[in-house]
Amino acid sequence: MNARPAPPGAAPPGNGWPVLALLVSLLVLPFVIAGGLYLSGWQPGRSSQHGVLLQPPQALPASGLLGPDGRPLATVELQGKWLLVLFGNGPCDDACSRRVDEMRRVQVSLNKEMGRLQRVILTDTPNDAGWRAWRARQPDLLVAAAPQPWLPGLAGGSTYRLGIVDPHGYLVLTYPPEVAAGDLRFDLERLLKFSWTG
Repeated sequence: MNARPAPPGAAPPGNGWPVLALLVSLLVLPFVIAGGLYLSGWQPGRSSQHGVLLQPPQALPASGLLGPDGRPLATVELQGKWLLVLFGNGPCDDACSRRVDEMRRVQVSLNKEMGRLQRVILTDTPNDAGWRAWRARQPDLLVAAAPQPWLPGLAGGSTYRLGIVDPHGYLVLTYPPEVAAGDLRFDLERLLKFSWTG
């Protein structure tokens, strides 16, 4: 029996395996590259945040905080919020005071997102006259006593440093004393934009 001729314009019969293999290779290749980079420990040379990313994050459970009167702090204000924390030891000096004022301006500049953020001071001197004055000027500023292990890298020092705590109570970013307010705001904007919590 004679084979019927192919209709005009039809593709000649052939093996489709090479095309299928090429398509599968193109789909699998990104996963192979990503797996290789992960297993080799590769990281980008520069991350987009301006703070120091803690890996793993440090747990800062709000249940351990004490108010200025020495009683356990009511944690209702902290639940489910991002915390912009200034932590350290000793009285608040001029540099610290500038930073507290800056924290408020950064929060206000977040506009409609500002309610997702709470400003917190963690210190070993919550009853210091300087902190009392700040609480009078900024009633929404939360000043609390914290155990020394909660003041990362500052034991025995008097420099106040900034950090960001996520809504689950983990310190995720810390900042050097010289960090600019604009850089801090940039990080907060990104966190609030891409976070589904808080």
